[in-house]
Amino acid sequence: MADANPTLAAANESTGIEPLNAQPSSPQPPKQGTSLDTLPSSLNALPSGFEPVMFPLDLGSRTKSSQSVSSLPSANQFEDLVKVKTRPPGPTRAEEVDLETLKRDLGVEGADVVEKIRAAVGGGEIGGYKVNTGVGKGELYVMGLDLDGERLVGVCVKGTP
Repeated sequence: MADANPTLAAANESTGIEPLNAQPSSPQPPKQGTSLDTLPSSLNALPSGFEPVMFPLDLGSRTKSSQSVSSLPSANQFEDLVKVKTRPPGPTRAEEVDLETLKRDLGVEGADVVEKIRAAVGGGEIGGYKVNTGVGKGELYVMGLDLDGERLVGVCVKGTP
C-alpha cells in the first residue's frame, strides 16, 4: 500500500544527508570541571558570615556565552546572575566595587577570604560587587573568574547596606 501513496514513499526514501541530531559514534564522557556542585577546597573553611557562592558563566539574559567570556561580568550582567538565584524574585541593583575598598570594609578576615578566592581561581581575575535586593537588604560579593570550570567562584556577605 505504501507504493500507492507517493508522498509516503518519498518520505521513506533516504536523502543521503546525515540528520542534524545524529547520535555520536562513541559514548561521550561528561565534561570535567564544570560542576557547580564542587566547591573549591580553599573555600571550605570560611569565617563566620561569609557564604560561598558559584554562578555558571553562561547564565542570564545579558551575559555572554562561556566560549567568549574573558573577564568578570559587568554590574548589569552580575545583576542578572543574582536575580536568577534570588527567591522570591524582586528588585535587584548591583554595582561594581573596588577590590581594595572591599578588603578595607571586610577587615582582616575579608583580606584572607580574597586570598582564598584567588587560590580557588588559580590567580585569575577577582572583583567585587555590592548588591541591593530590597530596602535595607544589601550583600557584598567577592567573585573570581574560573575559566577552567566555566564559572564564577566567590563569597557573599549578607546584611551590609
